[in-house]
Amino acid sequence: MDGTAFPLFRLPDKALLHVLRSMEELSLILFSLISNRSKILTISANVKLENHLKVLYGTEFTFELQLSNRNVIDFNLYDRSLWSRPLPIVDLSHFVFSTVQANRFWPNQIEYEESKGWTARQYLLHFLDILHKPDVFFCNRDPGLNADCVSKTMKGVTVKRLVTFREFEFETTMKALNYPSEIWFDTNQFTSHESLSKFYIQNFDYLILAYGFLVTLDDLLLMNCKNIFVQHSRLREKHLNIYIRSWLHGQKEELEHVCLVGHRVNWGEVIPFNKEIVLKGLKYTTVPDDVERLFYCSVPDTDGKRVKTIQGEYDIKRKDGRLVTIVLQKYWPYFDMYVWPNDQ
Repeated sequence: MDGTAFPLFRLPDKALLHVLRSMEELSLILFSLISNRSKILTISANVKLENHLKVLYGTEFTFELQLSNRNVIDFNLYDRSLWSRPLPIVDLSHFVFSTVQANRFWPNQIEYEESKGWTARQYLLHFLDILHKPDVFFCNRDPGLNADCVSKTMKGVTVKRLVTFREFEFETTMKALNYPSEIWFDTNQFTSHESLSKFYIQNFDYLILAYGFLVTLDDLLLMNCKNIFVQHSRLREKHLNIYIRSWLHGQKEELEHVCLVGHRVNWGEVIPFNKEIVLKGLKYTTVPDDVERLFYCSVPDTDGKRVKTIQGEYDIKRKDGRLVTIVLQKYWPYFDMYVWPNDQ
């Protein structure tokens, strides 16, 4: 090689697309940032994500791209001026970040000084274009989330899932993000039982509540969600029995999957749920442990997976023929309830 530049833009369109589709993903995405023409060519290369585009918001913006080969690329926008003490109050929606770090986790990490003069929103819209409008997950890492800043950055972008590990103002943030259908909350920021109840009755596709929530049976009966994951609850076997019966009586028609973790520790010993009490008075069929079934969820879980493998456990059939499978772990207070669709 004599060091002569490869005349990429002089190639015929068919040959050019072949070269682009042969490029490693990180190189192709960096190529798309060169010019408007390189962006259009990248769009033609038809690069798509496996699951979603994740936007991580904090003192900086990070765009996480999960590609079809399970490889993850991060684009981290940051500026050293934002890390001074005390932290400056900056409207990040108009802030031009000085540095972009492109990180493929392994083996390459590339850092370069930003010369485009772009804001976080401009990067976001660029990624949405070249990746053909993937689902967007918004993750809040800022203890002082500025809903107005978020609204300006995410304007017109439909956010599918909101994930937050900090306190924030629920109504304004939901509005700023165009009302996500999937929620993952770690911290309970609701100041009254009335506001919490109003939250529970909303029709979410996926609701994950972490240790900041101590869910009761009344809370669970209020929830109108397709998929529910509660990491900490006060629920006991009799409560789970009542919940199953509520479904058998025709409630929770949209329900697909419930996963509940009970707080059951006695003198340092973890106590699993008692099957005899959970299923007391219910007509069920015990499925042999060697029978393996696949349950297909309409939304991905926290690991991006849509398929659950169920081995054995207990089936209950409703009067209309709908089938539910109850899964109880032997060594931990885990309760799973899978409602099978009629065509599965």
